[in-house]
Amino acid sequence: MTGGAGFIGGHLVDFLQNNHKVTIYDDLSTSTQSIVDSLVKKGAKFVKADILDYDTLLQSSKGFDIMIHLAAKSDVTESVLHPEMVENVNVNGTVNALNCCIKHKIKKIIFASSAAVYEDSSIAVTENSETKPLSPYGASKLLAENKIKEMAENNLDYVILRIFNVYGKRQNKQYAGVISNFAENISKDKPLVIYGDGLQTRDFVFIYDVINAFDAAVKTNSSGVYNIASGKSISVKELAQMFLDITGKKVQIKFQPAKKKDIRYSMADISKAEKELGFSPKTNLRDGLTELIPVSN
Repeated sequence: MTGGAGFIGGHLVDFLQNNHKVTIYDDLSTSTQSIVDSLVKKGAKFVKADILDYDTLLQSSKGFDIMIHLAAKSDVTESVLHPEMVENVNVNGTVNALNCCIKHKIKKIIFASSAAVYEDSSIAVTENSETKPLSPYGASKLLAENKIKEMAENNLDYVILRIFNVYGKRQNKQYAGVISNFAENISKDKPLVIYGDGLQTRDFVFIYDVINAFDAAVKTNSSGVYNIASGKSISVKELAQMFLDITGKKVQIKFQPAKKKDIRYSMADISKAEKELGFSPKTNLRDGLTELIPVSN
């Protein structure tokens, strides 16, 4: 599993290694050795290396049935500042993973894509909606998807999961979304900072629901592209108010200029994943938040 020590990867390894042999392939750029050590103690193997190091990836991926490819540069702001670097990692890294699959006759690749491949839409997007990324990050994910579809003709099954705004414990601060930032600030009685007017909407999906989607992707016998989300949206301003309601705290809400290339509206139609993968998100947003932040008495 490339990127197996990251936020999603760490939770996924923890889950899958109960029934599967798992090797974590990660350069630890967005994780820590302590997370890896805890996973290795439970049976996982670990290779510290870069996704662009093809020779090491080739050697490390031998003997497996499935490649789960999570390794990526996923910060939108970073992609605006350094688009070539993000494209190199996200696209060429994916090509490396695909070449390893073909070389070793790996049966399937499961790829973590993103809602960032879509254009802004005030209605729920389906997998057939227009793909018109606003950011270089989204563009790199779409290019990687296309590479997978092209190279999958070499007897390789694929499952592409377009993951929306995932949240949960152990989210890396560097790539943390608004929920993680709100949770940290409110725990320290600091203001909740909103970029823009707060009316932008997001579809938040709990980490364990995402893990269940990957488990379904492991088990499916067909190839496809799927939205992985809650199927519901909330504005960032409403989200901030939910934090205040849950905690009972009176911290200030502050507004800052909007970030460049940030999507305005985001909500997924998840009916295809429900029908074909059996995906069914179990955790509503309020319940998920109570696992991250102190609850008001």
